[in-house]
Amino acid sequence: MDPAVSVIVRSYHRMAALCELLERLARQDHPSYEVVVVEQSVRRDAGAEARLGAILAAEPRIRVLRYPPLGGPRARNEGVRAARGAILVFIDDDDLPETASWISDLVANLDDPLCLAVTGRFIVEGGSDPPYRDMARARRNVLSFSPLRWQRVYARVDVRARVDSAMGGNAAWRRAALERFGLWDECTPVEDEPSLCYRVQRGKRPEEYLLFDPEARMIRRLDVPGGMDKRMLSPWGYGGKLFVFFHDVLAHYFPARFVALYPAYVALLAVQVHDWLLDDTRGRRSAGARAVSAAAFTITLPLAWLSWLAGWAWRRLRRGAPPHAPSIAPTEATGAALAGEAALRAELVARARPDAGPGILPGTS
Repeated sequence: MDPAVSVIVRSYHRMAALCELLERLARQDHPSYEVVVVEQSVRRDAGAEARLGAILAAEPRIRVLRYPPLGGPRARNEGVRAARGAILVFIDDDDLPETASWISDLVANLDDPLCLAVTGRFIVEGGSDPPYRDMARARRNVLSFSPLRWQRVYARVDVRARVDSAMGGNAAWRRAALERFGLWDECTPVEDEPSLCYRVQRGKRPEEYLLFDPEARMIRRLDVPGGMDKRMLSPWGYGGKLFVFFHDVLAHYFPARFVALYPAYVALLAVQVHDWLLDDTRGRRSAGARAVSAAAFTITLPLAWLSWLAGWAWRRLRRGAPPHAPSIAPTEATGAALAGEAALRAELVARARPDAGPGILPGTS
């Protein structure tokens, strides 16, 4: 029988961290779940793959599907297409569930048929306490949209609330909702979570809702190398990715607002890059280097914006507008990954070291 819940894990060049996550997922107390790993690494470590093989040998609920690098939203979408559960739970390879009841805590909220999706609380490893300077403001605005339709996250708060959006990790969605509204837009390299929520807010019935539940806690780690490594970008690299989100996603869903308030989006991008420099890159750059980068970015932003705009306009002329609202229907990539699943599993299990047996999974035999 198909499992009730599918946990979808995107992974890229983080095999050791992925194995740590899978060991924790194997100890979850939910009675009916599978784990679907969308594995996209092109550099592979024999020792880490042996560890993964030992995990697979001990845990049949974990499925590994191999893809070429897909990018963030497409990898999540491919995981959805390959999953079998009616409830879809999302976590990335650099995060960890805090407790063995993490899946159960998340999906219990979906016992209410009017709840379409739920996001849990992020516990940032080494983070400050309280997590925000203005906790009252954070609680008021958790997972909401600003007047510019920018997603205000505040997912570290401690208040249960109905919200406007959902995160891409520590979140659970009904498959039926994704069948109704489509998947996440694949035309942006960052900030891909809001695209689905824009459509949900437009199309859901008044009594349906999205939820934030602080009891479903996920440990957010910010120092694991690999993945898309957004924290290693230059401010111009990150700003360029935000520019694409503004022009290919926000402008698609809110065209009149975007054109009327275009200068405000220039200012918003500058603010977000500064926040990213001061917060997300902490530990990767010194305070002085962050300050110098922020000043240099501010001075050169007009030229950078014109350069991004010229490149974006040229791409539009050559390729046209990108597609939106991808379907949940399997793609050729889905079929290829599923066709190779059994052979990949056998290959990984065969690589398992003789000394990396059941002991790698505490609580199993």
